Amino acid sequence: MKKLILIISILSLSSISLAQDENQAETEVEEIIVIGELSRNAVRQQIIRVENDIYAFYNERNGNPELDIICDDVAVTGTLIKQRVCEPVFWTKARNRNIQEFIHEFTGIAELEDISQEVELETAEMNRVYAELIETYPAFAEALLILEDLKARLEELGN
Repeated sequence: MKKLILIISILSLSSISLAQDENQAETEVEEIIVIGELSRNAVRQQIIRVENDIYAFYNERNGNPELDIICDDVAVTGTLIKQRVCEPVFWTKARNRNIQEFIHEFTGIAELEDISQEVELETAEMNRVYAELIETYPAFAEALLILEDLKARLEELGN
């Protein structure tokens, strides 16, 4: 079971990457967050902040714009309520192709295919890049753990 109160440091990944890439000492701003004391709204804000840092760091280093992860607010089907959705560009393109094919070949049965097999190679490449970044940049791995802790806290609070 997760500790109710976790004290963590959230470092700006951009500052960390600059210091590691250029091998120079740089003053890093460190913020101490007690996850167990955050409200539901504060946890959501921290999740967005950490996700933005993680995805920006990843996107700068993956070497392939198709592997970039983009976040957007999208309305859930059948509602006007927007939700934050983050996904790789290749996944979005594959889903859009699938929808276009569905529209053009509609036979009266509304069933979209699972696209996970279509993007299997890209997903494997994305996972390989993530593994390299985790191995090369300890702060990246730490940020992923922080994100996991924040999401666990949000779950405890009932989303």
